[in-house]
Amino acid sequence: MNNNTSFWDNWALEDLAFLFDQGLDFESSEKLIIDKNKNSYYFEKIESAIIQFESLFSLVNDLILRKNIFYDQKFSEGWKLDKNLKELDKDILVPVDIQTFNENVSVARKKAIDLLCVTDRMKEHQNENETEYKISKRSPHSYFGQVVWGAAGNLGRSAFLGAHYMPHPVRASLLNQASFFSRPLDINSKITDWIREERIKIFTNLTPAGKQETLELHLPALVSEVVEQCERLEDLIPAVLQKRKKYSNVREWISEYQESIVAEDPKKILKFQKKLNLVNKDLIERRTGENLGSTSVSISFFSVSLPTRSLPSPEKFFGIRGAFNKIILNKRGDKSLSKILKWFDSSDPGIENKLRNYFSG
Repeated sequence: MNNNTSFWDNWALEDLAFLFDQGLDFESSEKLIIDKNKNSYYFEKIESAIIQFESLFSLVNDLILRKNIFYDQKFSEGWKLDKNLKELDKDILVPVDIQTFNENVSVARKKAIDLLCVTDRMKEHQNENETEYKISKRSPHSYFGQVVWGAAGNLGRSAFLGAHYMPHPVRASLLNQASFFSRPLDINSKITDWIREERIKIFTNLTPAGKQETLELHLPALVSEVVEQCERLEDLIPAVLQKRKKYSNVREWISEYQESIVAEDPKKILKFQKKLNLVNKDLIERRTGENLGSTSVSISFFSVSLPTRSLPSPEKFFGIRGAFNKIILNKRGDKSLSKILKWFDSSDPGIENKLRNYFSG
């Protein structure tokens, strides 16, 4: 199996289907907050529209940069009728049927539950859910179970597939809080983070003195590029598929990089790192004023020292190196977010402000 794949939450795909079919959800959702001080947890409100947009941005990135996106077909009824997602089904979106009680999945799920339930109250409620479910097929703490138990189950399935788990934003929030939770190294995610960090540094450095950088949007670079060429929502998926073809070399490069990591091949890893370091060098040359330093995707025990080039390499403008530069130097997200909101006829300034604040750099 290609290592540059992801396993998606059906819950996230359901939210996307709602967004495509019915528009923005103006109700509130809740995310789970771990309270280590009180050895407990609680729920905190979050706008459902924020969750929808997070899922949308993640989908755009994955459709362009992943070889395939897997999903569990047993739990896909909630979104399979959406025409936008159906267009991708069985081509890029690949259904899989993973048995719930598969031994390998069960072992990984149990380990995930143990690691995610970090407070006594969480352990207590998880045990109560498991006990009652065996009796009545119901969970007394249903939403807690949806977040925690659901995340653990999907982590087990993704581990079985060897694919990166792409969680629903509410479950992603839980995983981020459980900072000790060791997830398999995923080069695609690291590349995406690296693109975002370099892009923020470029634009922040070019911002006139005194301007409030914290209020400026930095949507994922590929999202901005796709949205710029769309006039309406119906253009989005075709535009994403066009970008998928355009950046096929980047997708293959990420796949090869991931495979070199899995194979623990030091020579190949160094080759890929050298390419990223060259991109970093190109970006530094574009910055003005104080040197902000560079960010690289690396494995801690590998490093590489590169000589200064007297003449620019053709690869600076073409190939992988040029492709990464283009992605990073895409326009910011302010106009992109405004355009997306118009697609959904959003006239609520409160929602727009909350979205802008949430996605601010």
